[in-house]
Amino acid sequence: MSPVGTWKLDVAKSSYGNMPAPKFELLAVTVHTPESLKWSLKGVGADGKSYISSYDGPTDGKFHPMMSSQGSNTIAYTRTDSGMSWIVKDKNGSIIETGSGQLSPDGNTLTLSGAMQGPKGKSAFVSVFARAQ
Repeated sequence: MSPVGTWKLDVAKSSYGNMPAPKFELLAVTVHTPESLKWSLKGVGADGKSYISSYDGPTDGKFHPMMSSQGSNTIAYTRTDSGMSWIVKDKNGSIIETGSGQLSPDGNTLTLSGAMQGPKGKSAFVSVFARAQ
């Protein structure tokens, strides 16, 4: 099974701790090989503001640029037996997010979970995406 496809966030099945939940997110994974990953995300935050982010690069455990309307961050992806893990650093080099992703055995649910540093401190999150196509 491959996560290549379009995924829509199921807000009701997701949780964000002390962070406000997004109103909408659509994730498009276009490349998922042992060596590389390419995805784009568009969403609408709890405040009604739109945001976008994307990544197109290797999964070698080294930090690479991640495009985001919310700032210039870097991300390092590492493949694991159960899926993939990542670490995000902000422009100052501080770690602002750690997480991992798993695809369900039937290939129709993508679950991203981890911890994120937000305005109200660190918060755990679980984002559950359903395959849209």
